[in-house]
Amino acid sequence: MNAIENTAARPKPRKEDTGDGRFLGSVEKTFQVLSAFNAKRKPLSLTEIVRLSGIEKSAAQRVVFTLRALGYIRQSEATRLYSLSARMLEFGASFIASSHLHEVAGPILEAVNASCEETVNLTEREGEDVVYVLRYPSRHVVSVDLSSGSRLPIYCTAPGRAILAYLDDEEARRILATSDLKSRTPTTKTDPEEILEACARVRAQGYSLTNQEAFVGDISVSAPVFDESGAVLAAVNIAVPWPRWSVERVEAELAPVVVGAANAISLAMRSA
Repeated sequence: MNAIENTAARPKPRKEDTGDGRFLGSVEKTFQVLSAFNAKRKPLSLTEIVRLSGIEKSAAQRVVFTLRALGYIRQSEATRLYSLSARMLEFGASFIASSHLHEVAGPILEAVNASCEETVNLTEREGEDVVYVLRYPSRHVVSVDLSSGSRLPIYCTAPGRAILAYLDDEEARRILATSDLKSRTPTTKTDPEEILEACARVRAQGYSLTNQEAFVGDISVSAPVFDESGAVLAAVNIAVPWPRWSVERVEAELAPVVVGAANAISLAMRSA
C-alpha cells in the first residue's frame, strides 16, 4: 500500500476551556495552521492552509508570517509553497528524550523487532486516536506505510482496542460515541457494542487482534502497557501483511511475543 494521508484532525479544545479567560485563541489558530501540514504532509499554498485549518485568511496569513519569521515554516522561492522546517524536529526529539516510557520501551521493542523481523510499534492514546510514537520497521515488504507520529482511530486498530479495553466503561463508551465509526475496509467493526465485546475478549486473553479492519492486507496484534498505578499507558503492536501471515499463525507466534514485551515494559515502569 502506498503512503497514506495522516488521519489527524484539527485540534479540538474542550468546551469548558474555551470560555475561560486564560484560553488564547491566537495560540489555537497557530496549532490549527500547523495541523494543516500534519494532515497533508506536503508543501501547501496559503489557500490550502486556510481550507485545511478552518480559519479565516487574514488570521492564517498572520500565523504563517509569524511562524516563518520564527523559523518553523519555510517558503519555497520557486513554488511559493509553505512547508514545515527542520526546526520542528526539535519538539519530536524532546518528546522522545523526555519520556521514561520511551527510554524503557525502546531496547525491548528493538530486540523484539530483531527477533521476529516484523514491524513493531509502541502507541499511545491521544483523544479518539492512537499515535505511533516508536516504530521499528519490518525487514520484509510491509503492507501499510506508516511512520512515527502517524495517528489511527482507536475503534478499528489492535493497539487502540488494547488500550480501550482497560479504560473504565464510561470513558470507553464516550470515546466510541465521539469517534467517526466508519467502515475503513469491508471487515471494519463499527457497531459500538460489537467493539466493546471485542474489548472484553482482550481482557480475557490479554491481547487484541484485528484482521484487516484499519487497512486491507494488514493483520495486527497488540497488548497493553500499564503504569506503576495499574492504569493503561500504551500498547505494544506487531503488524504483518496478509497473506504472508494468517490470523491463526499470528495468534500462535506473535500474540505471546507482544504480551511478553508489554509485560516487560510494564514491569520496568513499576520498578523505576
